[in-house]
Amino acid sequence: MRQLAVTGLWKAFGAHPVLTGVDLDVPAGSLTAILGPSGSGKTTLLRVLAGFERPDAGIVMIGGDVVDGRGVHLAPERRRIGYVPQEGSLFPHLTVEANVGFGLPARERRGRRTAELLEAVGLGGLGKRYPHQLSGGQQQRVALARALAIEPAVVLLDEPFASLDAHLRASVRADVQEVFRKAGTTAVLVTHDQDEALSTADRVAVLRGGKIAQCAAPQDLYARPADADLARFIGDANLLDGILRAGMAETILGSLPVEPGGTAAPGPVTVLIRPEQVELSAAGPAGTAYPGGTAYPDGTACLAGRVVSYGYHGHDAVVHVQPDQDPGGQMIIVRTVGGHDLPPGSPVTLRARGPVLAWPGISRSAPASLAAAAAPPEAT
Repeated sequence: MRQLAVTGLWKAFGAHPVLTGVDLDVPAGSLTAILGPSGSGKTTLLRVLAGFERPDAGIVMIGGDVVDGRGVHLAPERRRIGYVPQEGSLFPHLTVEANVGFGLPARERRGRRTAELLEAVGLGGLGKRYPHQLSGGQQQRVALARALAIEPAVVLLDEPFASLDAHLRASVRADVQEVFRKAGTTAVLVTHDQDEALSTADRVAVLRGGKIAQCAAPQDLYARPADADLARFIGDANLLDGILRAGMAETILGSLPVEPGGTAAPGPVTVLIRPEQVELSAAGPAGTAYPGGTAYPDGTACLAGRVVSYGYHGHDAVVHVQPDQDPGGQMIIVRTVGGHDLPPGSPVTLRARGPVLAWPGISRSAPASLAAAAAPPEAT
């Protein structure tokens, strides 16, 4: 197990900077996902780590040894990097066994190592087949076994599940996690799929504007994003105007406790409420008048509105609700257990559960695109 560390990494293509000071630590034995929209520089970063591209500035270290920077540039084949591309890129004229053993010394290519690796990735007994005789998921498992054959210091995966269907993608991801866990492999996964990053990785690093905007455990990244743009990018988000007073944020959904340790001071704030923090009721409760709508008998504030859209996903449903008191304003997104039948126009009431996050300032503008934020600036 070897740690990967990147410091102050810069890379431009002509006048267009792509990486503008990337700092990243990948702990030994961990799987770190690099998450970002298309064009944000994820693959460029991976290619620099592999040695396929040379950075303009910065340092790349593997296990404490400099492989790029300080006058050093170690060739890809000397870095002990396992690389798994998007499509697997298997040699069609070689058997599965030969593909896996391709990077090994000739005397080891037909030994126990290849058989053990095929067993590890769930392909025992298929060594004599050719790539065209395998499914897409099996081909990706072969590519993974080939990457692990050389006992790499680090494995780099460039969106390796993108070409698989949803069910197969989940299955192969789970297999990869288990193989890495048993082998204690240090790995970096590049993806634009938020669900994939959050469900697969030990840590997720969001690449934005050529830098790592935040790197944290998946739970922390989702629950405590560093800013509102990250909140929009990592899952669905309700970003509401509010006023912060004495640790409580007053919003259209009532007064909610704010997470301690934030940066917001008393006054106007932008408040993050995740869709699963909002409770939806199809029947308006009896209660007393409340400035934001009504209140439940226990005094909890609620908001009246009407369903704009209802998306049923089996395990849950995503509902967009237009508040009655703000008919031309922002809709509230609710994630609830599926099974309701709520056609557009259905009257509902909403109430939220805290705690919530708050950032200084009010923003009623349309959500900013993370992709636009990550785009390289025009040359001057």
